[in-house]
This record gives sequence, C-alpha cells and structure tokens, in this order.
Amino acid sequence: MPLTAQDLDKSTSHPHTEAGAETLHDTHHHQPPIQQHQIYQSTTQPFFPVYHGSKFANPSPLALFALASGLYITSQVALGTGGLANLSITVTIGLGYSAVALLIAGIWEFPSGNPFASALFVSLSGFFASLALVLSPWSDVSTSYTNAAEFPVAVSQFFFAWFITVFCFIVAAHRSSGGLLIALSLIDLTLLFFGLSYRYPSTTGPLTAGGSFGIIAAFVCWYAALASLLTEESSLFRLPVLGNFSKKQHSA
Repeated sequence: MPLTAQDLDKSTSHPHTEAGAETLHDTHHHQPPIQQHQIYQSTTQPFFPVYHGSKFANPSPLALFALASGLYITSQVALGTGGLANLSITVTIGLGYSAVALLIAGIWEFPSGNPFASALFVSLSGFFASLALVLSPWSDVSTSYTNAAEFPVAVSQFFFAWFITVFCFIVAAHRSSGGLLIALSLIDLTLLFFGLSYRYPSTTGPLTAGGSFGIIAAFVCWYAALASLLTEESSLFRLPVLGNFSKKQHSA
C-alpha cells in the first residue's frame, strides 16, 4: 500500500534508529531553546556577562572592533603621530564605523536580555556620533561660539560628562569580568584627560596622557574582540581573558 502524505509526516515527525533510540539531531532538537542556547554559548569567551535565552549571535566582537578602531584613530590624532593634526579622519571613522556598528550591536543586545551591554554600546555610539559633530567643520559647532574662549570650555564639559557616564558603567560592571573593568577604566581615563586638555589648553600633558591611555584601551578592546571570536569550533587556539566575577555566569 503506497504511503500517503499524512503517513510521511508521521514517519518523519518521530525518527528513531533501529535500536529504538532517538537520533543525535532529534535529541538536540527536542531540548528546550534555552538549553540549546547554553550549549552554543558555552564555547564563547566571557568578556561580557552572558544572559542565556537569546537565539542571536554574540554582537560584542562587532562593538569591540568598532570601539577599538575609533579610540585608536582619535588617540593617534591627539598624539600628533606622524604630524597628524587634521581631525577629519576622526569624524570619518567615528560616523562611518564606530557610531553605526556600536548602535547596531547595542540594539542587537536588547533581545539578548543584556541591559548592560545594550546601554553601554548605544551610549558609546552616541559618544562617537556627537564627537564627530563637535569636530566636523560642516556642523558649525565651533563657529557658533562668538567667544573664542568659550568653545574649549564647552568641549571639556562634553568630555567630563562622558567621563561620568563611563564611570557609572564601571560601577555597574564591578561583578563582571576583569578585562571589561580594565577596558572601561582606560576609556574613562582617556575621556578625563581629553577633557583636561581642552580645559587647560596651554599645557600638552593632558592631551598626551589621554592619547596614550586611548591607544592602550584600543588594543585591549581589539584583544577582547579577537578572544571572543576564537571559539573551540572555529580556532586551533584561544586567547585567555581575565576571570569573570558574575555569579550568574558561574552558575549557568
């Protein structure tokens, strides 16, 4: 008697081996979605706290690459490496890559149930976008100040505001990973010294310090991004990251 479509559906909905046991594919298929996600995430590096339950890929490497690139270029211009003085390249990478990629990663983190990373990435996206507006000649921000001495003070307060914002993230991250705390602390020092360089433009020390901390922060972010990509399935080796302090991560 030929098989009907209904019989075919029945035969494929409960596949078994000859011994009567389910296949490995079906064993994984019948697991609750949250358990399947935990199996996938067990091979990732815990630079950011892991919140189980998302079916999406981890967006933190994208955010870290964008953050590192923006910090690196901005800091190199601040240090005047190779005679760099024009801020246009900072505007280009800030708007074209860092702000856009961080915004995408931050929005991506919302359905993952990770409020810390989503708030951090979206906030840093806003930082690079607003910094590009401050520095770009076509925004007319600098020329809108009739008093020439007022603009550096305004920019210094801009950096101080972001210094306070990132400090709040440091406080919120005290139970996360050591690598994240180091990266945020370096970024915060970068913002602080950039603010001091505009507040006291007669001395070059704060600008040099800010650029130096920014370069170090960029390489820390690059390292963390690469470590997040080197999983057991995709790489022959892995990069170590500092320990994770989250009880939620340890109990998962």
